Amino acid sequence: MGAADEQCPQDGEGWLTKAEVRELWPQIRPISVTAVARANSVRTSAAPSPDLTGEPTFHAGDVRHVAARIARGEADVAPWQRADSDAARDDAAPSPPVRPPGGWGPENVPGLILLAVILGLILWGLTSPDNHGTVTDFVR
Repeated sequence: MGAADEQCPQDGEGWLTKAEVRELWPQIRPISVTAVARANSVRTSAAPSPDLTGEPTFHAGDVRHVAARIARGEADVAPWQRADSDAARDDAAPSPPVRPPGGWGPENVPGLILLAVILGLILWGLTSPDNHGTVTDFVR
């Protein structure tokens, strides 16, 4: 990174990680930080972030400018990207428990019995002595 990258972020210059941007934009859902930054023309660095996450770093001056615009309600932010939206509350609400896939439990006994009967009839039909072209004739 260049000389501008080494300046103090409090001066409005430098680069911020996604975690630092989330602290400045508490109204934005964490999953939407990059999209909101892109929609509001925040410059990003092509160099990897210092925390080695592979996320881009964001220009501190641009982030602070957009933070002020978010506070005033002027930033380009979709309703579902806001942390205080209905969509964010829906995501935070626990969903109904997912039923685990059926195993060999008692609720599957009738189906297992039916499967055993069908397989038994198929095997019996293939091995019966009066059946022409049986498995035993094939093996001989």
